[in-house]
Amino acid sequence: MNLSYKATQFIIEAIEYQIKVYQERLNQEDLDEDESSDIINDSGFLEALCRDLRKNLNEGNTPNVQNSSDSSLEIKDKSTEELVRQVLQLSMNERLSLVDTITESIRQEFQSRQAQRSFTAY
Repeated sequence: MNLSYKATQFIIEAIEYQIKVYQERLNQEDLDEDESSDIINDSGFLEALCRDLRKNLNEGNTPNVQNSSDSSLEIKDKSTEELVRQVLQLSMNERLSLVDTITESIRQEFQSRQAQRSFTAY
């Protein structure tokens, strides 16, 4: 899906708003070191994303959003090193959430396969 100029502008504004919220939170709240680090990392990622989106708009390009089947093919074509670099762009909380999600999906698939095997055994 190609995003329109207006949609991209809206996304940039939403990102800028989230960056301001993060900055206010850092300035006003007494956060522990992990939370502060996550917010700083997330802000940095959002700022880089915002710069890239603005650059694309200035060059007359609008982002092309891939559907999930395209991205799964893209993952298969990448080396572990490339995937690690991409994952390091995520906050620690996001990475831990991915670990939990992947673990649960494997657990469910394993249980499903065990159930199928026991069903076919009867």
